[in-house]
Amino acid sequence: MGSREIAQVRRTLSSILSSLQFRSSKQCQDLLRYVIEQTLNDQSDLLRERVIGAAVFGRRPDYDTANDPIVRARMAEVRKRLAQYYQSDSLEPLQTRIEIPPGHYRVTFRFAGVPESVPAEEPILAEPAKATAVIAPIPPQASPVALAAEADSARWAKGNGWLFLAGAVMVLIVAVAGLKFFTMPKATAFDQFWAPVLRNPMPVIVYTGTNVVYRFSPQFLQEYRKSHHLGDNGPEFAVDLASLDLAGVRSLQPSSNAYLTTGDVSAVTAITSAMVQLKKPYELRFAQDISPGDLHAAPIVLLGAFNNQWTLNTTSPLRFSFSGGDTIRDAENPKRTWQVNVKPDGRTTDDYAIISRLLNGDRGQTRMTAAGIGQYGTQAAAEFLSSSEKINAFARTAPAGWSSKNLQIVIHVQVVDDVPAAVEIVAIHQW
Repeated sequence: MGSREIAQVRRTLSSILSSLQFRSSKQCQDLLRYVIEQTLNDQSDLLRERVIGAAVFGRRPDYDTANDPIVRARMAEVRKRLAQYYQSDSLEPLQTRIEIPPGHYRVTFRFAGVPESVPAEEPILAEPAKATAVIAPIPPQASPVALAAEADSARWAKGNGWLFLAGAVMVLIVAVAGLKFFTMPKATAFDQFWAPVLRNPMPVIVYTGTNVVYRFSPQFLQEYRKSHHLGDNGPEFAVDLASLDLAGVRSLQPSSNAYLTTGDVSAVTAITSAMVQLKKPYELRFAQDISPGDLHAAPIVLLGAFNNQWTLNTTSPLRFSFSGGDTIRDAENPKRTWQVNVKPDGRTTDDYAIISRLLNGDRGQTRMTAAGIGQYGTQAAAEFLSSSEKINAFARTAPAGWSSKNLQIVIHVQVVDDVPAAVEIVAIHQW
């Protein structure tokens, strides 16, 4: 592929990333940018699932792809958004079409006016993608100079084997004497943040409350189905609320222990993925499936605020807590508050969340919260806790000693098209 075609691909990529389909998902943007750049650079070894997971999503190089399918899930989302982009009515005349065949991570490019049979223009399409279920990248082939040097070293070692034996004995003696020749990898901020949880041998309890949903009684739905000729439709159909009389409204029944928002589900997915990454067992709990005893033994992550009474109880005596159904307050500065912003049409544009990490040294029990005023704040807080990149960035500006202290972090979440789009830290407190 020539420089002209490469420049054309990058112009198309820029247009895609700024499109309505992609601008609301930073993860999809990062993944698409990565696989295109590695394809253009002909780096097939960097287009493997585990390598992508580490490079794009901050996973450890040896993470278990079977239990943490984030790359496959996000790639499916990228393919869907690409299809929507190319089906857009507002799309400019195509010059380059970018595609990612199912089951592959290597990108294909199609240029307007260039037949597919021209091999000079299709080096990437002609090369099959590498299998993704590879445990580790294959080392790059050594240069002739390096191979020659390796051969010389082998010949020298063959004739001087006794020197190697003596050296090995000396290293063993020094090691036994307690001298430290090798430095262990330094723990990352992500590891330090989660260390109190990992020290507890019990599985982490990931708990989220549920949202109250009002449903019509079965009797009302049966009569409505008959009167509106809906046949065998189940209860999942839209009732014309404007046509209801008072009797219809009285047919509503609350259901308080069965439903989660999509933001809460995303939060659960983020935290459990982090537990898999950290190789920490976990249990999922919902609704009323938790007791006070659970809060005094196992480490726990509480998701959600106003739909989770345990979160409200946990944060109530702390500096940052929830108030009034739509506010986070600062106990040390009563004039300082943060409120969710909802437009008249019901769209949320700004949300806030509290991330807490509370230690209990003697018993080893740690309690965390990832709790937004609304569902978008909860989702963003959980994604923050599960992101090594975000926690490492926090650590660079955090007060000294944060890794061994109680923490509270307030974050502001900008919401675009019902998706958390940008996150910033607005307050930190540690003690």
